[in-house]
Amino acid sequence: MRPVWMVFLLALAAAPGAVAAQSPFVEEVRFGVLAQSCCGFGANKEDGVGINAEAVFKSPKFLSILAAPRPVVGFTASTDRGATSEFYAGFEWRYDLSDRFFVSTMLGGAIHNGETDPFDPVADAGRADTTLFMGCRAHFRYAVDGGVWLTDRISASIYWSHISNAGLCSENEGLDHLGARIGYRF
Repeated sequence: MRPVWMVFLLALAAAPGAVAAQSPFVEEVRFGVLAQSCCGFGANKEDGVGINAEAVFKSPKFLSILAAPRPVVGFTASTDRGATSEFYAGFEWRYDLSDRFFVSTMLGGAIHNGETDPFDPVADAGRADTTLFMGCRAHFRYAVDGGVWLTDRISASIYWSHISNAGLCSENEGLDHLGARIGYRF
């Protein structure tokens, strides 16, 4: 199952740029390299690097009641065999601290391909003691991004994200990422 997920997620890597070139709705695309399960509230059981890509859409007028968040879709694909990858969607609120500096926060949901059941006898044979157990397939997702506009269109930022099922399933080890991203604003 994991190789299918990786092919699907990697195929999406080209999607944000292709969508933005043809759509007046895409405002920004971002790409980054993230440390897998590195820090924060997650279980710190996975190693490797995550490749991140996301598309940020213009905020529709009906979202102005919520301070005009921008819809976001993206993924983080783990480069470490057997580690967890995720596809996510949600809303982002960006705050400009000055003409050059910004911070943003995102709330949403994620679907991952990680292990969910520590008592699965079929999977037990190939598992390491360091396997991350996520409980549910769907999770809540929170992210924070802080950065600088290098030009009018290109940004660089430090990014942290966390997914967790908030205790809704029997296992809830969570997963964190931390890294750097480059953005392009259309």
